[in-house]
Amino acid sequence: MDLNELRNLDFQTIGLTSLGTRLVIFAFVFVLIVGAVIYFDTLPQKELLEREQREEQSLLQTVDQKQRLAANLEAYQAQIKEMETRFGELLRQLPNKREAENLIDNVAQTSLSNGLKNEQIRPGSEVKHDFYAEMTYHLSLRGTYRELTQFVSDTANLPRIVTLHNPAMKPRDANAMDDDAERELTMGIQAKTYRYLESGEQGGGQ
Repeated sequence: MDLNELRNLDFQTIGLTSLGTRLVIFAFVFVLIVGAVIYFDTLPQKELLEREQREEQSLLQTVDQKQRLAANLEAYQAQIKEMETRFGELLRQLPNKREAENLIDNVAQTSLSNGLKNEQIRPGSEVKHDFYAEMTYHLSLRGTYRELTQFVSDTANLPRIVTLHNPAMKPRDANAMDDDAERELTMGIQAKTYRYLESGEQGGGQ
C-alpha cells in the first residue's frame, strides 16, 4: 500500500487502486458503519433495557411491600379492633351532661370523707373539644398532709374520669387560734371533669 496513493485517492477510480488501499478503505468504512450502529441503535437499546430493569426492580419492591402488608393485614385489623374497644371503654367512663353536673359533688364528698374542709369550690368555664367537653373547678381545701394526699389518691380512683392539676399547699394562717393550726395545711388545686359531647354539640372547641 502506497501512502501517496491514499493521499491522492480519487473515489471515481477507487477500483483501480491497489488491493492494500482498498482493504484499508474497506476497514475504515466498516468501522464507521459499526460505530454508527452502536451509537444509533445499540446504545439507546441498552439504556432502554437498563431503565426497564430499574422499573422492574421498583415494581418487585412494591409487590414485596404489598405482600408484607397483606400478610400482616389480619394482625393490623386485630390491633385496630382492640384500640376501638379500649376507646369505647374510655368513652364509657365519660359522663353525659346530666351526670357531669353531679360529678363535682362526688369530688366534694370524697374530700369530706377524708376529713377535709371545703373552703371553696368555684367552677370555671367549659371548654369543648372534638368529642368531649372539659370543665375546670377550683378547689380550696383544708386538712392535714395525710388527709390531703389521701384525697388525691381517692379522687384518682373515682369511677368517672377526674384529673387534678396544679396543687399548691401552704400552712394555715399563723394567726389561727385552734389547736390544729400548726399541723393543718390549705391546698389549692384544680379538678377537671370530662363529659361526652351529645348529638349536635360536636364540632370543635370554643
